[in-house]
Amino acid sequence: MELNLSRVDYLQVGVTSQKTTKLFPGAVGKTQRIVVGDQDGLLQCLQMKKGDAQVIFKAVSPKGITRVELGGPVGGARERVFLSTGSEIKGFTKKGKNFLSFDTNLSEPIQSMFVEGADLFTCGNYVYNHYKDCKDTNYFLSADKISDVLCLPMEKNDDITPVLACQDRVLRVLQDAELLYEVEVPGPPVVLQLYGKEADHGYGGICYNEENRLKVPFPICYGEEGNEILYGTSDGRVGLVQIGRMQNLNE
Repeated sequence: MELNLSRVDYLQVGVTSQKTTKLFPGAVGKTQRIVVGDQDGLLQCLQMKKGDAQVIFKAVSPKGITRVELGGPVGGARERVFLSTGSEIKGFTKKGKNFLSFDTNLSEPIQSMFVEGADLFTCGNYVYNHYKDCKDTNYFLSADKISDVLCLPMEKNDDITPVLACQDRVLRVLQDAELLYEVEVPGPPVVLQLYGKEADHGYGGICYNEENRLKVPFPICYGEEGNEILYGTSDGRVGLVQIGRMQNLNE
């Protein structure tokens, strides 16, 4: 079967970095919004209406945007936008109001970031920092370059468990400021994603209820224990690992 595809341009943006495009949570009867940040420092939020892209809000930063993440209450919908630019983190509501401007005073620019409730996890090339309510809590110096960071979902895990993807073909699992253990993978990991975590929000999607004929949201699944992580490598491999508190459980 052959598919005839054609290109359609909805919005022009500048050069973008890894993980600077995010899809907002879905709502019944409404089109999902998209937010994208570029290396010119421009953040744009848009929504499709009648086939056209309508810009909801724009925000400009003096430096390029290196990461965009969605955040919200632990276990709830992720409807707040967080971006990293230089050593600063900014936060915006879904309507574009700037509610956070936090300068980490780090010596190197933030390259990767993750948000979980009131916790911010940031990484430069080699240094990981954990902030709780914008207060520096933990610090870790990696043995090799860090490509990505995430934290296991707190609604499924009692402890804060950050995971670093590092260029030496290793996933480093942390506890506070200490290395808990390492997971070797077949290639240099460049991206991490919680398994089953669709669109970075607290709902897995919309299902159709035959009984009352309504579309209802159903909860997201992060694996049975909330500890399954997908990784992608620079040589084109994709893998799934299950993270335990003392060692990786499966790969």
